[in-house]
Amino acid sequence: MGEPERDSLLTRADGLRLVALCAQAEIALVRRDPMAGPLLAQAARAGEGRRAGHALALAAGIARAVDLADRAPGPSACRKVAQALCRLALQEAQAEVLAS
Repeated sequence: MGEPERDSLLTRADGLRLVALCAQAEIALVRRDPMAGPLLAQAARAGEGRRAGHALALAAGIARAVDLADRAPGPSACRKVAQALCRLALQEAQAEVLAS
């Protein structure tokens, strides 16, 4: 009986960690922080196999392809898309934690 509770706690802890990583990445994107790319990559790895994983993988791919700190119209639009994907992933992760 103790094992399922431990597994659900680990799952919930992983979910909370993912929520925190998504929030950090989103704030970094808003601030045009150069750490946004690495934070998105870390969140994407943590989100593998979860509902938020696909959106985070797409956002991390955008971060690898574009200089998100560039203020030109093209990179700024890409940053906004990455930010929207990160927000979507954050909401998915929050919903998953609340459902557990």
